[in-house]
Amino acid sequence: MPNWGGGGDKCPRCQKTVYPAEKLLACSAAWHKGCFKCKTCNGLLTLSNYKDFSQDVYCKGCYQDKLHPHERNRKQLENKFSKQPGGAASGAPAEEE
Repeated sequence: MPNWGGGGDKCPRCQKTVYPAEKLLACSAAWHKGCFKCKTCNGLLTLSNYKDFSQDVYCKGCYQDKLHPHERNRKQLENKFSKQPGGAASGAPAEEE
């Protein structure tokens, strides 16, 4: 029985053959342009705006949330304490005006 279909690279997202006209090379793999989406929010990515981790691709926002969630919390705390009168952080949260 003949073997139909391409024997080329497989897309990591859909596991189908990626032909040269639709190929994006990222994360040591060939992706379809339509499959090159953020794993978390499903937003379409380009080669200039993606981040990768463990062979998965993410947009910059989801990558930051997934791998460095403490940084967002730290920035919120810094902003909260820097709004106090006199600029000194006393350890108590600043009251909103």
